[in-house]
Amino acid sequence: MFIPTPEEAARIKTEFGTPAFVTDAARLRHNAKLILDAFADFDLKVFYAIKANYNPHIVRTLKEAGVYGIDAVSPNEVKHALSIGYQPEEIIYTPSNASNESMKMVGDLGVMQNLGSLSELERYGQMFPGTKISFRISPEVGAGEFEKVKTGGENTKFGLLMSDLEQVKSICRHHDLTPVGIHSHIGSGFYEPGAFRHSVEAVLKVARQFLSVEFVDFGGGFGVKYRPSETPIDLHAFAEAIKAPIADYEAETNRKLELRIEPGKFLVSTSTVLMAEITTVKKKGTVTFVGLNSGFHHLIRPAMYGAYQHVINASRPEGPMKWVEVVGNVCETCDVFNGGIDLSDPQEGDVIAILVAGGYGASMSSNYNMRGRAAEVLVDGKEMKLTRRHETYDDITSQFCPL
Repeated sequence: MFIPTPEEAARIKTEFGTPAFVTDAARLRHNAKLILDAFADFDLKVFYAIKANYNPHIVRTLKEAGVYGIDAVSPNEVKHALSIGYQPEEIIYTPSNASNESMKMVGDLGVMQNLGSLSELERYGQMFPGTKISFRISPEVGAGEFEKVKTGGENTKFGLLMSDLEQVKSICRHHDLTPVGIHSHIGSGFYEPGAFRHSVEAVLKVARQFLSVEFVDFGGGFGVKYRPSETPIDLHAFAEAIKAPIADYEAETNRKLELRIEPGKFLVSTSTVLMAEITTVKKKGTVTFVGLNSGFHHLIRPAMYGAYQHVINASRPEGPMKWVEVVGNVCETCDVFNGGIDLSDPQEGDVIAILVAGGYGASMSSNYNMRGRAAEVLVDGKEMKLTRRHETYDDITSQFCPL
Protein backbone atom coordinates (compact mmCIF):
# COMPACT_ATOMS: atom_id res chain seq x y z
CA MET A 1 0.00 0.00 0.00
CA PHE A 2 1.07 3.60 -0.55
CA ILE A 3 2.55 5.18 2.60
CA PRO A 4 3.91 8.71 2.13
CA THR A 5 7.29 9.71 3.54
CA PRO A 6 7.71 12.66 5.90
CA GLU A 7 9.28 14.57 3.01
CA GLU A 8 6.28 13.88 0.79
CA ALA A 9 3.92 14.88 3.59
CA ALA A 10 5.72 18.20 4.07
CA ARG A 11 5.67 18.87 0.34
CA ILE A 12 1.95 18.08 0.05
CA LYS A 13 1.16 20.43 2.93
CA THR A 14 3.29 23.25 1.47
CA GLU A 15 2.40 22.96 -2.22
CA PHE A 16 -1.22 21.82 -2.15
CA GLY A 17 -2.54 22.19 1.38
CA THR A 18 -4.64 19.78 3.38
CA PRO A 19 -6.93 17.94 3.48
CA ALA A 20 -5.99 16.15 0.26
CA PHE A 21 -6.42 12.71 -1.24
CA VAL A 22 -2.97 11.74 -2.52
CA THR A 23 -2.69 8.91 -5.05
CA ASP A 24 0.41 7.01 -6.12
CA ALA A 25 0.32 6.22 -9.85
CA ALA A 26 2.81 3.37 -9.44
CA ARG A 27 0.45 1.62 -7.03
CA LEU A 28 -2.44 1.98 -9.49
CA ARG A 29 -0.34 0.29 -12.18
CA HIS A 30 0.75 -2.39 -9.72
CA ASN A 31 -2.83 -3.23 -8.74
CA ALA A 32 -3.93 -3.48 -12.38
CA LYS A 33 -1.01 -5.81 -13.12
CA LEU A 34 -1.90 -8.04 -10.16
CA ILE A 35 -5.33 -8.71 -11.67
CA LEU A 36 -4.15 -9.10 -15.26
CA ASP A 37 -1.39 -11.51 -14.24
CA ALA A 38 -3.62 -13.60 -11.95
CA PHE A 39 -6.29 -14.15 -14.63
CA ALA A 40 -3.88 -14.39 -17.59
CA ASP A 41 -5.10 -17.91 -18.49
CA PHE A 42 -8.60 -16.63 -19.28
CA ASP A 43 -10.03 -14.58 -22.12
CA LEU A 44 -10.35 -11.70 -19.68
CA LYS A 45 -11.55 -8.12 -19.89
CA VAL A 46 -11.27 -5.92 -16.81
CA PHE A 47 -13.96 -3.26 -16.42
CA TYR A 48 -13.16 -0.70 -13.72
CA ALA A 49 -16.08 0.06 -11.38
CA ILE A 50 -15.75 3.82 -11.75
CA LYS A 51 -18.03 4.54 -8.78
CA ALA A 52 -15.06 3.66 -6.54
CA ASN A 53 -13.14 6.75 -7.65
CA TYR A 54 -14.00 8.77 -10.75
CA ASN A 55 -11.07 11.20 -10.78
CA PRO A 56 -10.23 11.29 -14.52
CA HIS A 57 -6.47 11.27 -13.88
CA ILE A 58 -6.83 8.04 -11.93
CA VAL A 59 -9.12 6.49 -14.53
CA ARG A 60 -6.76 7.45 -17.36
CA THR A 61 -3.82 5.89 -15.48
CA LEU A 62 -5.75 2.63 -15.11
CA LYS A 63 -6.70 2.70 -18.79
CA GLU A 64 -3.06 3.06 -19.76
CA ALA A 65 -2.23 0.17 -17.38
CA GLY A 66 -4.44 -2.23 -19.33
CA VAL A 67 -7.89 -1.85 -17.80
CA TYR A 68 -10.10 -2.57 -20.80
CA GLY A 69 -13.35 -0.85 -19.92
CA ILE A 70 -15.66 0.85 -17.44
CA ASP A 71 -18.48 -0.49 -15.29
CA ALA A 72 -20.89 2.44 -14.93
CA VAL A 73 -23.98 2.69 -12.72
CA SER A 74 -25.34 6.10 -13.77
CA PRO A 75 -25.69 8.01 -17.04
CA ASN A 76 -23.17 10.60 -15.83
CA GLU A 77 -20.61 7.87 -15.21
CA VAL A 78 -21.18 6.72 -18.80
CA LYS A 79 -20.64 10.24 -20.10
CA HIS A 80 -17.56 10.61 -17.91
CA ALA A 81 -16.04 7.38 -19.24
CA LEU A 82 -16.62 8.55 -22.81
CA SER A 83 -14.98 11.90 -22.04
CA ILE A 84 -11.89 10.11 -20.70
CA GLY A 85 -11.47 8.17 -23.93
CA TYR A 86 -13.35 4.92 -23.50
CA GLN A 87 -15.50 3.83 -26.46
CA PRO A 88 -19.19 2.83 -26.09
CA GLU A 89 -18.36 -0.86 -26.56
CA GLU A 90 -15.85 -0.59 -23.70
CA ILE A 91 -18.54 0.50 -21.22
CA ILE A 92 -21.28 -1.54 -19.57
CA TYR A 93 -24.15 0.16 -17.74
CA THR A 94 -25.51 -1.63 -14.67
CA PRO A 95 -28.20 0.60 -13.13
CA SER A 96 -30.28 0.08 -10.03
CA ASN A 97 -34.01 0.78 -10.52
CA ALA A 98 -33.38 2.55 -13.82
CA SER A 99 -35.80 5.17 -15.11
CA ASN A 100 -36.93 5.23 -18.72
CA GLU A 101 -35.05 8.50 -19.18
CA SER A 102 -31.75 7.04 -17.98
CA MET A 103 -32.07 3.90 -20.12
CA LYS A 104 -32.95 5.99 -23.17
CA MET A 105 -29.98 8.32 -22.59
CA VAL A 106 -27.50 5.46 -22.24
CA GLY A 107 -29.01 3.48 -25.10
CA ASP A 108 -28.75 6.47 -27.43
CA LEU A 109 -25.03 6.62 -26.57
CA GLY A 110 -24.59 3.06 -27.86
CA VAL A 111 -23.65 1.55 -24.49
CA MET A 112 -24.79 -1.97 -23.58
CA GLN A 113 -27.10 -2.19 -20.59
CA ASN A 114 -26.98 -4.85 -17.89
CA LEU A 115 -30.39 -4.94 -16.23
CA GLY A 116 -31.51 -6.53 -12.99
CA SER A 117 -35.32 -6.56 -13.00
CA LEU A 118 -38.13 -7.77 -15.23
CA SER A 119 -39.55 -4.25 -15.31
CA GLU A 120 -36.30 -2.77 -16.64
CA LEU A 121 -35.99 -5.50 -19.28
CA GLU A 122 -39.56 -4.96 -20.46
CA ARG A 123 -39.22 -1.18 -20.63
CA TYR A 124 -35.82 -1.44 -22.33
CA GLY A 125 -37.26 -3.85 -24.90
CA GLN A 126 -40.01 -1.39 -25.75
CA MET A 127 -37.43 1.35 -26.35
CA PHE A 128 -34.68 -0.66 -28.06
CA PRO A 129 -36.17 -3.78 -29.69
CA GLY A 130 -33.81 -5.96 -31.70
CA THR A 131 -30.70 -5.08 -29.67
CA LYS A 132 -28.22 -6.94 -27.49
CA ILE A 133 -28.65 -7.01 -23.75
CA SER A 134 -27.01 -8.35 -20.59
CA PHE A 135 -28.86 -9.16 -17.41
CA ARG A 136 -27.92 -9.46 -13.77
CA ILE A 137 -28.82 -12.42 -11.62
CA SER A 138 -28.81 -12.62 -7.83
CA PRO A 139 -27.09 -15.84 -6.76
CA GLU A 140 -28.03 -17.36 -3.44
CA VAL A 141 -24.58 -16.54 -2.07
CA GLY A 142 -23.69 -13.10 -0.76
CA ALA A 143 -20.34 -12.03 0.66
CA GLY A 144 -18.70 -8.87 1.92
CA GLU A 145 -17.00 -7.17 4.84
CA PHE A 146 -20.27 -5.78 6.24
CA GLU A 147 -23.97 -6.57 5.82
CA LYS A 148 -24.47 -3.23 4.05
CA VAL A 149 -22.12 -4.20 1.21
CA LYS A 150 -23.49 -7.67 0.46
CA THR A 151 -25.31 -7.56 -2.87
CA GLY A 152 -26.12 -11.24 -3.49
CA GLY A 153 -29.02 -13.25 -2.08
CA GLU A 154 -32.79 -12.89 -1.94
CA ASN A 155 -32.90 -10.04 0.56
CA THR A 156 -31.01 -7.42 -1.46
CA LYS A 157 -32.46 -5.13 -4.10
CA PHE A 158 -30.07 -6.32 -6.81
CA GLY A 159 -30.57 -8.80 -9.61
CA LEU A 160 -33.03 -11.34 -10.94
CA LEU A 161 -33.89 -14.60 -9.20
CA MET A 162 -33.64 -17.99 -10.91
CA SER A 163 -37.44 -18.13 -10.81
CA ASP A 164 -37.51 -15.05 -13.10
CA LEU A 165 -35.64 -16.68 -15.97
CA GLU A 166 -38.67 -17.95 -17.91
CA GLN A 167 -40.08 -14.43 -17.94
CA VAL A 168 -36.68 -13.12 -19.04
CA LYS A 169 -36.80 -15.47 -22.01
CA SER A 170 -40.35 -14.38 -22.83
CA ILE A 171 -39.47 -10.67 -22.74
CA CYS A 172 -36.43 -11.26 -24.93
CA ARG A 173 -38.49 -13.20 -27.50
CA HIS A 174 -41.24 -10.57 -27.52
CA HIS A 175 -38.87 -7.67 -28.16
CA ASP A 176 -36.27 -9.60 -30.20
CA LEU A 177 -33.60 -8.95 -27.58
CA THR A 178 -30.41 -11.01 -27.71
CA PRO A 179 -28.99 -11.76 -24.25
CA VAL A 180 -25.23 -11.84 -24.77
CA GLY A 181 -24.09 -11.39 -21.17
CA ILE A 182 -24.89 -12.81 -17.73
CA HIS A 183 -23.75 -10.79 -14.72
CA SER A 184 -23.53 -11.35 -10.98
CA HIS A 185 -22.02 -9.49 -8.05
CA ILE A 186 -22.09 -10.95 -4.55
CA GLY A 187 -20.69 -8.07 -2.51
CA SER A 188 -17.73 -5.88 -1.68
CA GLY A 189 -14.78 -7.20 0.27
CA PHE A 190 -14.59 -10.99 0.10
CA TYR A 191 -11.30 -12.61 1.02
CA GLU A 192 -11.72 -16.32 0.25
CA PRO A 193 -12.28 -17.84 -3.20
CA GLY A 194 -15.09 -20.17 -2.14
CA ALA A 195 -17.94 -17.66 -2.38
CA PHE A 196 -16.50 -16.34 -5.65
CA ARG A 197 -16.53 -19.85 -7.13
CA HIS A 198 -20.16 -20.35 -6.05
CA SER A 199 -21.18 -17.15 -7.84
CA VAL A 200 -19.33 -18.25 -10.98
CA GLU A 201 -21.11 -21.59 -10.90
CA ALA A 202 -24.46 -19.82 -10.53
CA VAL A 203 -23.78 -17.62 -13.55
CA LEU A 204 -22.67 -20.58 -15.66
CA LYS A 205 -25.82 -22.48 -14.69
CA VAL A 206 -27.86 -19.62 -16.14
CA ALA A 207 -25.60 -19.27 -19.19
CA ARG A 208 -26.39 -22.88 -20.13
CA GLN A 209 -30.00 -21.78 -20.74
CA PHE A 210 -29.06 -18.94 -23.13
CA LEU A 211 -27.14 -20.11 -26.19
CA SER A 212 -26.56 -16.53 -27.36
CA VAL A 213 -24.34 -15.68 -24.36
CA GLU A 214 -20.93 -14.29 -25.36
CA PHE A 215 -19.58 -13.23 -21.97
CA VAL A 216 -20.06 -13.86 -18.28
CA ASP A 217 -19.42 -11.06 -15.81
CA PHE A 218 -18.57 -11.82 -12.19
CA GLY A 219 -18.47 -8.25 -10.87
CA GLY A 220 -15.85 -7.08 -8.39
CA GLY A 221 -15.53 -7.16 -4.63
CA PHE A 222 -12.03 -8.60 -4.14
CA GLY A 223 -10.99 -7.87 -0.58
CA VAL A 224 -8.54 -5.16 0.40
CA LYS A 225 -6.38 -5.25 3.52
CA TYR A 226 -6.54 -2.07 5.61
CA ARG A 227 -3.66 -2.70 8.03
CA PRO A 228 -0.03 -2.55 6.87
CA SER A 229 0.69 -5.75 8.83
CA GLU A 230 -1.90 -7.80 6.93
CA THR A 231 -1.14 -10.06 3.96
CA PRO A 232 -2.98 -9.13 0.74
CA ILE A 233 -5.36 -11.67 -0.77
CA ASP A 234 -4.02 -14.19 -3.28
CA LEU A 235 -5.74 -13.40 -6.56
CA HIS A 236 -4.15 -16.45 -8.16
CA ALA A 237 -6.19 -18.59 -5.73
CA PHE A 238 -9.37 -16.89 -6.96
CA ALA A 239 -8.40 -17.54 -10.58
CA GLU A 240 -7.50 -21.15 -9.84
CA ALA A 241 -10.83 -21.69 -8.07
CA ILE A 242 -12.86 -20.94 -11.20
CA LYS A 243 -10.77 -22.79 -13.79
CA ALA A 244 -12.65 -26.06 -13.42
CA PRO A 245 -16.19 -24.59 -13.68
CA ILE A 246 -15.20 -22.53 -16.74
CA ALA A 247 -13.47 -25.51 -18.39
CA ASP A 248 -16.47 -27.78 -17.70
CA TYR A 249 -18.84 -25.24 -19.24
CA GLU A 250 -16.73 -24.76 -22.36
CA ALA A 251 -16.30 -28.53 -22.84
CA GLU A 252 -20.02 -29.17 -22.35
CA THR A 253 -21.21 -26.41 -24.69
CA ASN A 254 -18.27 -26.41 -27.10
CA ARG A 255 -18.13 -22.63 -26.75
CA LYS A 256 -15.42 -20.27 -25.54
CA LEU A 257 -16.55 -17.61 -23.09
CA GLU A 258 -15.21 -14.13 -22.54
CA LEU A 259 -14.69 -13.53 -18.83
CA ARG A 260 -15.33 -10.08 -17.34
CA ILE A 261 -14.59 -8.81 -13.86
CA GLU A 262 -15.36 -5.37 -12.47
CA PRO A 263 -12.94 -4.46 -9.66
CA GLY A 264 -13.25 -1.00 -8.17
CA LYS A 265 -11.96 -0.82 -4.63
CA PHE A 266 -9.22 -3.37 -5.30
CA LEU A 267 -7.70 -1.22 -8.04
CA VAL A 268 -7.69 2.11 -6.23
CA SER A 269 -7.95 1.70 -2.45
CA THR A 270 -4.32 0.98 -1.58
CA SER A 271 -3.08 3.63 -4.02
CA THR A 272 -4.41 6.58 -2.03
CA VAL A 273 -4.17 8.22 1.39
CA LEU A 274 -6.21 11.03 2.86
CA MET A 275 -3.77 13.57 4.28
CA ALA A 276 -5.06 15.94 6.92
CA GLU A 277 -3.57 18.25 9.52
CA ILE A 278 -3.82 17.89 13.29
CA THR A 279 -5.61 21.00 14.46
CA THR A 280 -6.34 19.99 18.06
CA VAL A 281 -4.90 17.57 20.60
CA LYS A 282 -7.34 17.32 23.50
CA LYS A 283 -7.35 15.15 26.59
CA LYS A 284 -10.77 14.42 28.03
CA GLY A 285 -10.75 12.12 31.01
CA THR A 286 -8.73 9.08 30.04
CA VAL A 287 -9.04 9.67 26.29
CA THR A 288 -6.76 11.75 24.11
CA PHE A 289 -8.53 13.02 21.01
CA VAL A 290 -6.50 13.96 17.94
CA GLY A 291 -8.70 16.29 15.90
CA LEU A 292 -8.15 16.85 12.17
CA ASN A 293 -9.13 19.43 9.56
CA SER A 294 -11.11 16.69 7.84
CA GLY A 295 -14.13 14.56 8.68
CA PHE A 296 -16.55 11.94 7.47
CA HIS A 297 -17.64 14.31 4.69
CA HIS A 298 -14.32 13.28 3.10
CA LEU A 299 -14.11 9.63 4.16
CA ILE A 300 -17.38 8.14 5.37
CA ARG A 301 -16.41 4.48 5.55
CA PRO A 302 -15.69 4.38 9.34
CA ALA A 303 -18.89 6.30 10.23
CA MET A 304 -21.11 4.38 7.79
CA TYR A 305 -19.85 0.83 8.37
CA GLY A 306 -17.91 1.04 11.62
CA ALA A 307 -14.92 0.09 9.49
CA TYR A 308 -11.27 0.14 10.48
CA GLN A 309 -9.05 2.79 8.89
CA HIS A 310 -5.32 2.75 9.64
CA VAL A 311 -3.80 6.12 10.55
CA ILE A 312 -0.15 7.19 10.79
CA ASN A 313 1.61 10.41 11.68
CA ALA A 314 3.27 11.11 8.34
CA SER A 315 5.21 14.07 9.75
CA ARG A 316 6.95 12.14 12.54
CA PRO A 317 6.46 8.37 12.06
CA GLU A 318 9.30 7.43 14.43
CA GLY A 319 8.21 9.30 17.57
CA PRO A 320 7.02 7.79 20.88
CA MET A 321 3.66 6.08 20.51
CA LYS A 322 0.51 7.38 22.16
CA TRP A 323 -2.91 5.70 22.33
CA VAL A 324 -5.45 8.13 20.85
CA GLU A 325 -8.75 8.48 19.06
CA VAL A 326 -8.47 10.20 15.68
CA VAL A 327 -11.56 12.33 15.04
CA GLY A 328 -12.82 14.80 12.48
CA ASN A 329 -14.29 18.29 12.36
CA VAL A 330 -17.89 17.39 11.52
CA CYS A 331 -20.57 18.11 14.11
CA GLU A 332 -21.53 14.46 14.67
CA THR A 333 -20.49 12.01 17.40
CA CYS A 334 -19.80 9.31 14.80
CA ASP A 335 -17.18 11.50 13.07
CA VAL A 336 -14.33 9.20 14.09
CA PHE A 337 -11.62 7.95 11.74
CA ASN A 338 -10.16 5.49 14.25
CA GLY A 339 -11.55 4.95 17.74
CA GLY A 340 -8.31 3.70 19.25
CA ILE A 341 -4.84 3.49 17.74
CA ASP A 342 -1.20 4.01 18.62
CA LEU A 343 -0.02 7.21 16.94
CA SER A 344 3.56 8.47 17.02
CA ASP A 345 4.02 11.70 18.98
CA PRO A 346 0.94 13.59 17.66
CA GLN A 347 1.39 17.35 17.71
CA GLU A 348 -0.76 20.15 16.38
CA GLY A 349 0.39 21.02 12.86
CA ASP A 350 1.50 17.47 12.01
CA VAL A 351 0.21 15.86 8.83
CA ILE A 352 -1.75 12.64 9.36
CA ALA A 353 -2.12 10.02 6.63
CA ILE A 354 -5.25 7.89 6.64
CA LEU A 355 -4.23 4.87 4.59
CA VAL A 356 -6.14 2.83 2.00
CA ALA A 357 -8.53 5.69 1.23
CA GLY A 358 -8.75 5.47 -2.56
CA GLY A 359 -11.94 3.42 -2.79
CA TYR A 360 -15.18 5.29 -2.01
CA GLY A 361 -13.37 8.13 -0.27
CA ALA A 362 -13.42 11.06 -2.66
CA SER A 363 -16.31 9.60 -4.67
CA MET A 364 -18.61 9.53 -1.61
CA SER A 365 -17.53 12.93 -0.27
CA SER A 366 -20.18 15.51 0.54
CA ASN A 367 -20.66 19.12 1.61
CA TYR A 368 -22.15 18.25 4.99
CA ASN A 369 -21.71 21.17 7.44
CA MET A 370 -21.10 23.22 4.27
CA ARG A 371 -17.52 21.99 4.21
CA GLY A 372 -15.71 21.73 0.91
CA ARG A 373 -14.43 18.55 -0.65
CA ALA A 374 -10.73 17.82 -0.33
CA ALA A 375 -8.10 18.51 -2.96
CA GLU A 376 -6.72 15.56 -4.94
CA VAL A 377 -3.09 15.04 -5.93
CA LEU A 378 -1.40 12.45 -8.17
CA VAL A 379 2.16 11.37 -7.36
CA ASP A 380 4.13 9.75 -10.18
CA GLY A 381 7.72 9.19 -9.11
CA LYS A 382 9.12 12.59 -8.18
CA GLU A 383 6.32 14.44 -9.96
CA MET A 384 3.28 15.69 -8.04
CA LYS A 385 0.32 17.39 -9.69
CA LEU A 386 -2.98 18.75 -8.50
CA THR A 387 -5.86 16.84 -10.11
CA ARG A 388 -8.71 18.47 -8.20
CA ARG A 389 -8.55 21.75 -6.30
CA HIS A 390 -9.97 22.40 -2.86
CA GLU A 391 -13.68 23.19 -3.01
CA THR A 392 -14.65 26.70 -1.94
CA TYR A 393 -17.74 28.39 -0.50
CA ASP A 394 -18.54 29.73 -3.96
CA ASP A 395 -18.37 26.19 -5.38
CA ILE A 396 -20.75 24.92 -2.71
CA THR A 397 -23.32 27.70 -3.24
CA SER A 398 -23.04 28.04 -7.02
CA GLN A 399 -26.07 25.86 -7.79
CA PHE A 400 -28.57 27.68 -5.59
CA CYS A 401 -31.12 29.82 -7.38
CA PRO A 402 -31.12 33.56 -6.49
CA LEU A 403 -33.20 34.63 -3.48
